[in-house]
Amino acid sequence: MDSASSTFDNLLDDLSDLALSYKDTRDSLIIALDFGTTYSGIAYALTTDPEKVFTIDSWPGGDRNAPKTPTALQYGSGSVTNLKWGYELDRLEGEKIQHIKLLLDPEQPRPYFIPTNIEAEMAKLPKPVVDVASDYMRAIFEHAIKEIEGHFLVPELLHNFDKQYVLTVPALWSDKAKDMTSRAAEKAGISPVDMITEPEAAALFTLKDVKNKGLKVNDAVVICDAGGGTVDLISYEILSLAPFELRAITKASVMVAFPGAVAGSSMIDRNLEEEIRKAVGMKRYQNALKEFAIAIKPGFRGKDDRDKYLSFPMAKLEDNPANGLVKNSMTLSGATMFRPFEPIAREVDRLVGEQVSAVKIERLQASPPNPNGVKAIFLVGGFGSSDYLAKAIQNSNPGVTVIQPKEA
Repeated sequence: MDSASSTFDNLLDDLSDLALSYKDTRDSLIIALDFGTTYSGIAYALTTDPEKVFTIDSWPGGDRNAPKTPTALQYGSGSVTNLKWGYELDRLEGEKIQHIKLLLDPEQPRPYFIPTNIEAEMAKLPKPVVDVASDYMRAIFEHAIKEIEGHFLVPELLHNFDKQYVLTVPALWSDKAKDMTSRAAEKAGISPVDMITEPEAAALFTLKDVKNKGLKVNDAVVICDAGGGTVDLISYEILSLAPFELRAITKASVMVAFPGAVAGSSMIDRNLEEEIRKAVGMKRYQNALKEFAIAIKPGFRGKDDRDKYLSFPMAKLEDNPANGLVKNSMTLSGATMFRPFEPIAREVDRLVGEQVSAVKIERLQASPPNPNGVKAIFLVGGFGSSDYLAKAIQNSNPGVTVIQPKEA
């Protein structure tokens, strides 16, 4: 679950529940890390006021508040201790270490934008992958602690709280990968840690206010968490509203790679990279992609959509009308946007359809049979915010409500 537009709210409800569970013991600070393929985020709550959950939105090197920071780092020349991470790398030359999370489970299928030669990729690391992951976790947590201290009138009061940690992991993470992730966290001083799967975290947040979404006991829902590197899907039945209880109807399914592509927003960014690089060159495309991800991608509606524009102020670029570049501004037509969006949306739509069918079959085979199918489909994650994806899934499921929760 990892994209720039997606916040750590996927864990907020679970984080609040965990804070409540510690309420009868010494006051605790609960810190949750969404360790993503491309972006990571942190949220926290205090057991003294567990209903209030805060997110970290200020990051080193960042030029704006954002709920997440890139999951990337770079060691200084000849050093394995001096490092820069996250948005700090935007202004640095040289090779970045990215997609650390996927290297923790080499047996998982690779998204197409990750090198397939895992041995070669890991051999380039300056230290074991567990230590690299640990360095990133330590950096992001130390920054988070400084930010949290800033919320106290007397920062030293923070030391009076016990610390508890929550960490998201993919649904199909192997036991070996879970152990490596746990060891990386422990090396970073993050212990003890409770792990929660990404689909569970998404479901807990998405369904925390089911009554206001028109849902009731026995309704079935599909959660589709379409992030930057993967698409996670799972279906639940609502057992109770107070206390809130769910039952998984289907097994979690995770799409990391499909023929030649990845079912996630990183694929879209990569496809558009080719369009942009032709027009502006390698150095400027990264800033363009950032603007695209924040301001353009979520609102795309189809190939007949109106033109969108990416500006390159003071770039002094030569006009290239064939590629839509005129006066340092690049035009992205609906047709240009449609090419990378359509195959991914089609594949995600197929995956959602499989979940809808599985729920229908499971319920009809129950005793007694339940003729009711899926009531709602929730789209969360970076690509889950796409208007185009929501429209495609709604068209395929006309009797089902498609919901895109805000800040999910």
